[in-house]
Amino acid sequence: MCNGVAAANVAVVTSTPDVHPSVRLARELGVWVHPDLVVQSPRPRRKIHLDFHNTPHVGEVGAGFEPEEFARRLTDAGVDSIVVFAKDMHGYFYYPSQHGPVHPGLGSRDLLGEQVAACRSVGIAVYAYYCTTWDNFLAEHRPEWLCFTRERRTYLPGFDETPAWTALCLANDDFVQLMLDHTTEILERYRPDGIWYDMPMTNLDGECFCARCLEALRAEGRDPLDIETQRDRAEMLLTRWLETSRRHIESIQPGCGVEQNNQTRLGLGRRATWLENVEIEALPTGGWGYGYFPLSARLVRGVGLPHCGQTGRFHRAWADFGGLKSEAQLRLETAAIAALGAEVAIGDQPGPSGRLDPAVYDTIGAAFGALADIDDVLAGAVGVAEAAVLVEGLSLSDLARAESHGGERLPTSALGAAKLLTEAHVQFDVIEAGTVPFERYPLLVVAEGATLSDATIAAVSRYLDGGGRVLHSMFPDEDASRYPWLVDLGLERAEPSPYEPAYVMFEGDEGERTTGFEFALYDGAARWHGAWNAEVIATLGEPAFQRAPDHYTSHAQSPVATRTGLPLAVHRDRVAAVAFPVATSYHRHGYHVYRRLFDVVLERLAPEPLLRTQAGPTLELTATVQADPVGAGARLNVHALNFAGAVRRSPQHLEYHDVVVPRSAVVLSLRCAVDPARVRAVRARVDLAWVRVDGRIQVELSEVEIDEVVSFEFPGSSRSAAGAGDRPAVPSQASQVPA
Repeated sequence: MCNGVAAANVAVVTSTPDVHPSVRLARELGVWVHPDLVVQSPRPRRKIHLDFHNTPHVGEVGAGFEPEEFARRLTDAGVDSIVVFAKDMHGYFYYPSQHGPVHPGLGSRDLLGEQVAACRSVGIAVYAYYCTTWDNFLAEHRPEWLCFTRERRTYLPGFDETPAWTALCLANDDFVQLMLDHTTEILERYRPDGIWYDMPMTNLDGECFCARCLEALRAEGRDPLDIETQRDRAEMLLTRWLETSRRHIESIQPGCGVEQNNQTRLGLGRRATWLENVEIEALPTGGWGYGYFPLSARLVRGVGLPHCGQTGRFHRAWADFGGLKSEAQLRLETAAIAALGAEVAIGDQPGPSGRLDPAVYDTIGAAFGALADIDDVLAGAVGVAEAAVLVEGLSLSDLARAESHGGERLPTSALGAAKLLTEAHVQFDVIEAGTVPFERYPLLVVAEGATLSDATIAAVSRYLDGGGRVLHSMFPDEDASRYPWLVDLGLERAEPSPYEPAYVMFEGDEGERTTGFEFALYDGAARWHGAWNAEVIATLGEPAFQRAPDHYTSHAQSPVATRTGLPLAVHRDRVAAVAFPVATSYHRHGYHVYRRLFDVVLERLAPEPLLRTQAGPTLELTATVQADPVGAGARLNVHALNFAGAVRRSPQHLEYHDVVVPRSAVVLSLRCAVDPARVRAVRARVDLAWVRVDGRIQVELSEVEIDEVVSFEFPGSSRSAAGAGDRPAVPSQASQVPA
């Protein structure tokens, strides 16, 4: 047993002129870390996004704003940067703009200027918010700029409906020039640290049938009704805006930051040149859910861009006045963002007075204070990956939204694959075909719905020839014969089973106590025929008939009538395949057997993951690497996030984690051939004893309340001995992680 002091056989993680310590450590651990991210310049990490949309109906605005109180409340809450409003979604300015319209309730007050000055007085970085394609004033006064749907409607609600989304088209050069003129005015007057553009897209559907867009597409000989054509044009317009606005700002105020909200849609790699950071708006209880940010963040870090995760203080979503999360929930949400190596933003919205609510900032301060307590392992930390989810789809597809325009099935499967890997404690990125080399990752997961192009199929084949591993799942109606690695397993032909649900039976002892039970596959399965040169892990069962008006029984599907013997999960060497949509089905239904089957297949391909724990899927483990700030070594930081709190659901009750249920005796192990100089529980401020079990480094945490960070420090650090006040903790042999 080692007690945290460096052992004689420790290998030193040293830096060379061309290898960063974090990259060196990642290589030794057999994981990928993006080299661009480990050398990024420090950025603010505790941001407030101060929404301030106001119609004239609210009357006076800014009447309660007092600069000293504003600055004090932010500093007391640990805020280091903030987004304040120049122009809102209603189209109103919050300073005396020459362009107008200035909010009629503002009077002669320059609210933006006062907020900028107040923040500057206490060293808080300040960004000016500007809403782009959502502008009610321009929608009503310049209707020729509106987007049109394929049903020949605008996105404006009816005159007898409450105004909402507007959608102005970026194909209008005079509209774009007006936004640039507004930007010039803001920069020249206030010299903010950055401009924060919201809604920089043509519209959420990614298509437009206005006169300019139709004319342009027809001139190119393209079909405006084709969804792919529409997405390509929408991406072109978006990319043009990103480039134009970035160049414009740089020409006026070199070094000024440019933020473009939520640039996480497919095609990110093509747009990355014009992005310096990606803010991911993802309020978990506001319609985004708890899966949106982590999936999006893993896509962003795959292309090497810094990113910021945005949650909100609200019980629900924006403008939820009277909605305030508990400290526990906000702490968990912010810790989950930081665990992925991202900056953290919390959304707030004061009332029209502009005064920050003390209760809100006490709650925010608790969350930011908890982050400040572990800042030592957050600064410069970057997420690592031992696997990647490979996706391919239409431009501007939003991977993290289960329901998407155009009937795409990819987002649901991507969310499901991310959920399965997260619950298996696998560290992974999400990568888009054609953007990054597959060889970075020991394992590729190709989930159903990622219908690969011929070029991508060839690239995956080369990846396999080079020693890579692939886990591939499919929808019943996908053509499995397109994929050479499935043919190599013995596949000869494939067809959808006509039954939904179908059934799956585990072979051998993989089903544990349920071996032989016929588990329902609620989204159906494929019939895979062939002479299999592979291990069959599970097989297909089918009922006597499909439930229909002319033949049915009882309340739901009929039971199994035929055990077909056809494989549903197969494995050989470095390839495993599943003949039903395991990721989509797990996302939709949460059936434990889908996770069990996925884990069995995953274990065949990756029997020694980077991390293991006995704590189950509600304890998430996320790993980052970080150069030692005072030595030449590096750290692996493992964030343990406790999602085991009270989750109560009803039709109008979303997922909440407002009650803390601490986890005790949490054992985790790390795959690592070299010995650490020190292992510590950062939040608890204790050194951890460690043992080697089957070649892995194993530690035990006495408790994880909301979150904890286990930092494995590798040599080169001057901090290799226990610090003053640290208490050694000894793991119990009884709770070792099974090999």
